[in-house]
Amino acid sequence: MKIKIIEDEPKSLVIEFEGYDRAIPELIKSRLLEVKDIEFVSATKEHPELGWPRLVVKSSKGAKAHVLKAIEEVEKEMKELAAAIPKK
Repeated sequence: MKIKIIEDEPKSLVIEFEGYDRAIPELIKSRLLEVKDIEFVSATKEHPELGWPRLVVKSSKGAKAHVLKAIEEVEKEMKELAAAIPKK
């Protein structure tokens, strides 16, 4: 996965996900919506056929740390899901 950091400030982070649809940013967004320090979070794509999806995060503190923690939570959940699927 290739990402491009559009904005990296202590209280805000904007990441562009090149070559992917909105699924990954939406998963991260769903975790961030549960965090009390998050003031705003959005997974957007300006046009269905142009550009790449972006994750926009505004936080009262530590936007990047919150995003990294949310990614870890998504990763853990996906591993649990994979383990729950029976292997033949």
